[in-house]
Amino acid sequence: MFKNKMQTHRFSFLLLMLVLAPVAVSAREPEGGQTERRPNILFIVSDDHGWGDLPSNWDATECRLPTLEALAAKGVRFPKYQTVPLCGPSRACMFTGQYSSENGMWRGPGQQPLGTPGYRGIKRDVKMLSEYLSEAGYKTGAFGKWHLGSLEGEVPNDRGFDVFRGFLGGAHPYWISSKRSKMMHNRQPDRTSEGHATELFTDWAEEFIRQSAATDEPFFCYLAYNAVHGPLRTSEKQPASAPEAWVKKALDRGVSFLRSDYVAILEHMDHNIGRLVELVDELNVTENTLIVFVSDNGGCTMAEGSAGGRFPGNNGPFRGGKATTFQGGLNVPLLMNWNRRLPQGMVSDDQVMHCDLFATLLDAAAISVPSKNGKNPVRGMSLMPHMLSSGKNPLPERTMIFELWGNLGLRKGNYKLWGDVGRDHSPDWEGLVGELARSDLSLFDLSKDVAEQHDLRTELPKVYASLKTELIDHFSNVNSEYPGAENGPALDREKSQPAKPAATEKPAGTPQRRNSDQFFKNRDRNGDGAITLEEFIGNPKGRNVPALTKRFKIIDSNVDGKLDRDELVRSKR
Repeated sequence: MFKNKMQTHRFSFLLLMLVLAPVAVSAREPEGGQTERRPNILFIVSDDHGWGDLPSNWDATECRLPTLEALAAKGVRFPKYQTVPLCGPSRACMFTGQYSSENGMWRGPGQQPLGTPGYRGIKRDVKMLSEYLSEAGYKTGAFGKWHLGSLEGEVPNDRGFDVFRGFLGGAHPYWISSKRSKMMHNRQPDRTSEGHATELFTDWAEEFIRQSAATDEPFFCYLAYNAVHGPLRTSEKQPASAPEAWVKKALDRGVSFLRSDYVAILEHMDHNIGRLVELVDELNVTENTLIVFVSDNGGCTMAEGSAGGRFPGNNGPFRGGKATTFQGGLNVPLLMNWNRRLPQGMVSDDQVMHCDLFATLLDAAAISVPSKNGKNPVRGMSLMPHMLSSGKNPLPERTMIFELWGNLGLRKGNYKLWGDVGRDHSPDWEGLVGELARSDLSLFDLSKDVAEQHDLRTELPKVYASLKTELIDHFSNVNSEYPGAENGPALDREKSQPAKPAATEKPAGTPQRRNSDQFFKNRDRNGDGAITLEEFIGNPKGRNVPALTKRFKIIDSNVDGKLDRDELVRSKR
């Protein structure tokens, strides 16, 4: 009788296995032979959030960010993460795995249609992270700041996102009303949403995550806050961008008035990120959700002449800030958290960069990382093996290149090659190569000189020559074609220059206005509609900096530390 029962149990077990077998086969991932469900991905990007304003990076900050600190303590933090120092190019690199000189977003997106001189945008044959994930079966949603193009073929719904709610441009007021909004819902203007941008973006992301978690498909939620980008209150004449309760919290514990709105914006953002962390736990998907938090570029500082300045960002010990390729513009917060998959409390000292996020998220989703994207190589490297081994699998030493308007940085190991050869050659890479060959650059050893104060060019001529050759070789081999352009496949050197008016045409405006407009265009390096002292001076080598500083202060009639077009025109009269 016992034997018969055993035979019955064996038969039942075999029958059960036959029933379940098709389910196991259908659950197998198309790549990698995995049987686990692809992970959900919550990808959060802050805006102009300096390295020094993540407390675990720099304990001198006044910011209190308990959500991010908890994610870092239970995950992996990368204090040596580096990116290109401007919003649009940085995001393009994260989404394409390529340098901004290769993917087409060499500056923030413009309004020139594809095929016209000066077009700026991700090339149409370059496939974005969201497109890969969508094709792999992910539900995809983008919420907040896009800044990767607003023309047909560039908007989120054209680039792999099922849902988009947010704004397309580079900056937006924090307080949203029907009369003061550029918010979009997919491809249509959103005239109904009101409230604080940080809270709205979080609300929309929460709704998307709840709906997605109820289905069998994994989700990719891209949440791009405009915190802590301007406008921010730095004088008593301005209204606060953060909710007053959060500003009061900062002021009550001794944060200076100048920093109070900035700190409050970051802490308010951290609180809202906490809502989503709690949501993921509530929905019981914590163990299958990879959370990534990163800033797009370095903070804007109030230091005199700081490019992109006027806001009290904190870049810790680093020189420079947003729009510069000094480390203050490149080094920003990055952390990853995946409960029970990634090690807890790991701090990696390896050099990582923006392009690695593309490769890492594809790898986490069991999608093969391509060797090329469009006509240029993928530069990113998956960080998953490094993290899963708790750092025992180190990342190989490699060269990392960052460029913005002729402001260049090349990092290899501890050495950093830096130079500013002027903004006249982007994206004329052939012209840039010629200018680089003629220029003296600076060499720093960041293991001893994080503030980039001591130029070692003459002390280490072989290192300098080797790195400069690598930099020149990179720009000599960039494929700058824009497939699909109406006027041919490439924006070559001649086409990349603005068209000259015919001899019989006279440009509109007075000579003063024309000259001032051209000067303004040349000096407004970060395209924010104002010129700082550093932008006004340009490359200080061989220039009379004291005289230029005095001239700047004379022109700055409203004493706000920046110049607008009208101030320049009045100065010419």
